[in-house]
Amino acid sequence: MNLQLIDTKKTKKAVERSFGEFRRYLLQLSLHNMPTITSQFSLVPPSGGFNGSKTESSALKNVEYERKREKVLEKTINAVNKLSFKERSIITMKYFGEEEVYDYEVYTELHLSHRQYYRIKAAAFQKLAIAMDIVVWKEEKEHSNDKLNLKNIEAIEWHF
Repeated sequence: MNLQLIDTKKTKKAVERSFGEFRRYLLQLSLHNMPTITSQFSLVPPSGGFNGSKTESSALKNVEYERKREKVLEKTINAVNKLSFKERSIITMKYFGEEEVYDYEVYTELHLSHRQYYRIKAAAFQKLAIAMDIVVWKEEKEHSNDKLNLKNIEAIEWHF
């Protein structure tokens, strides 16, 4: 895997979106989709087969919601736990604290220089993106200039 082909800005945004989803799932109650109790009257007779009751459809939605919620929570927690101590400290203080904090508050509290902080944070984002499988790669156009295009080169004569 060539880390130079990672689009760092888009990858960082993808990881931050994932953190937002994690926080949202963390704040939500586990079962929020309750069935309606009131029966509905319709002049149109039911068509076709049995569609299931509202309770069944609510239960299925709850099961799917719980699966997705648990998957996101577990995936994020496992990825953050794979980071080094400094990387994990930066990520948890910046993104998972009770209040929103600024970068300068985090690196001041951790006794890091501005430069060290951003270097460690960038490395943490790359590791998280790889661990969570949300890496955004540069498009072919952006890195095709780095490769030698042999189709445009005329035949080379070798003299020995």
